[in-house]
Amino acid sequence: MGQMFVKLWRARKPKLEHDFAVCAWALCVLPEVRADVKDRMTGEHRKAIERVVKKLHVPPCPNTATARKNTPVANMSPEAIVDLFWDEFKTFQKQTEPFDNVARWNTPSALSGASHLWHEKYSLPYTAVLGFVGCRTCSKGGGIGAAERTWGGVKHIKSGKRSNLSGRTVEKRAVLYTTAWINDARIECEAMEKIDAVGPNAMFGDDDFK
Repeated sequence: MGQMFVKLWRARKPKLEHDFAVCAWALCVLPEVRADVKDRMTGEHRKAIERVVKKLHVPPCPNTATARKNTPVANMSPEAIVDLFWDEFKTFQKQTEPFDNVARWNTPSALSGASHLWHEKYSLPYTAVLGFVGCRTCSKGGGIGAAERTWGGVKHIKSGKRSNLSGRTVEKRAVLYTTAWINDARIECEAMEKIDAVGPNAMFGDDDFK
């Protein structure tokens, strides 16, 4: 049984442990994750992070920050950008300037693992590359939630008389089914947030905000 689980995990590992997930793991501000990064980061992890940094700075580079000697990051070579990232990552790991303020590591966003919000407040204004990368990688869902939702759609579609559908057909139907549910949820959320200025309990409308 154990060998079966290991085999299944190894088959799925490349899709779960992708470059962006590795980078988000390395830049996470949750104390437990930071300790895990210090213990387990290897050269392969660093190579994956470098690929992400280069990919996020492909011309036209969206990073408008200014690096050393007032040089715009957009004008730097990929190798120079990666080198600057590792310099900033070293200060991030060791909590030296500009990450030497202890109070910032005890904020709710740090203790709850909201790393993208933490980087937006305490990393992006003080670094040229690391904050830019941290905001974009840590804000993405690196878990298996999306796969679970898609599998839920597959189970709904491939049932009963439709249990013999081919893999390609199921994939297309699952994408359409899941997308439709997401759009319906978005429309319902927007409708609930819309101000009611017509009903009997209405107190103010959109014109009152002008």
